[in-house]
Amino acid sequence: MSDHKPSLLISFGGNALNVPDQAHAHQNEEFVIAKKSMEQVVELLKAGYQKMVLTHGNGPQVGQIFLQQELTKDEFPRQVTLDVCVADSQGRIGYILQNVFDNACQEQGINKKSSAIITQVLVDPADPAFQHPTKPIGVFYSPQDAEKLIRERGWQMGEDAGRGFRRLVASPKPVEIIEKALFSKLLESGFIVIGGGGGGIPVIRKPGGELVGVEAVIDKDHTSALLANKLGVDCLVILTEVEYVFLNYNSPTPEPIHQVSVKVMEKYLQAGEFAEGSMKPKVEAVLKFLKSGGKRAIIAGLFNLARAVEGQSGTHILVD
Repeated sequence: MSDHKPSLLISFGGNALNVPDQAHAHQNEEFVIAKKSMEQVVELLKAGYQKMVLTHGNGPQVGQIFLQQELTKDEFPRQVTLDVCVADSQGRIGYILQNVFDNACQEQGINKKSSAIITQVLVDPADPAFQHPTKPIGVFYSPQDAEKLIRERGWQMGEDAGRGFRRLVASPKPVEIIEKALFSKLLESGFIVIGGGGGGIPVIRKPGGELVGVEAVIDKDHTSALLANKLGVDCLVILTEVEYVFLNYNSPTPEPIHQVSVKVMEKYLQAGEFAEGSMKPKVEAVLKFLKSGGKRAIIAGLFNLARAVEGQSGTHILVD
């Protein structure tokens, strides 16, 4: 086993646990899908990668939590705030990933454990995103129900692709990882660390130092980049639904990017090559990571993790 393998922060998309038919899915299916993801991490362990942090999305799970609230609002009228919904999803997903990873290691005789951290992420209350909420979350509503929610709950609502109205919330930039020291201690103790779920629980700091949750959603990949920089991780890996970042993605001839410098990737970004709410935030996150001290970044397909880390797949972004 090599002692010179780089440290990794691997950001799993929300599809790492996503069952296609969520409405009729059995809970056990989440464990089956998580096992496919975690077995790839075990393969990296066997290849000598010992220092790894895993972050994850939570889009489908938070959507389920909101749906459950709406379906039971007459029986349980208490509304759970968005920061607590994110915490709920972190606990659920963190447990599943930790359980599946530890079992996979035991099956293969590997002496390694993981530990999941409920992660709070500081945001700036003066972030312009709070004045212009744009992130759609939760279920779809009719125009009449949307108007009622605006009146009764003070929600901001917006039409989403002609399918109905959804709640719009702010997506501020992450400023600080509150549990950063805990991540470091667990890594030093030899654990694979799971955290930063769904971009983290958004909190603000009051003048007296008190942390208070806010109604917002933080981009998972921006939080992953910040955490990777703060922990001094060598390589940031963002896993998504496609194997490469593409130029001319929606054209008849999309062009995969195999290897690219920061400078060239910035030109592609400025030229509008990457879609808002899709590939654009991932590219922005890896560029910020590399410009803040990171050594290498990879954007790759969810089930090509080991091949991507070994340079056989994915888009590799290198420091100039």
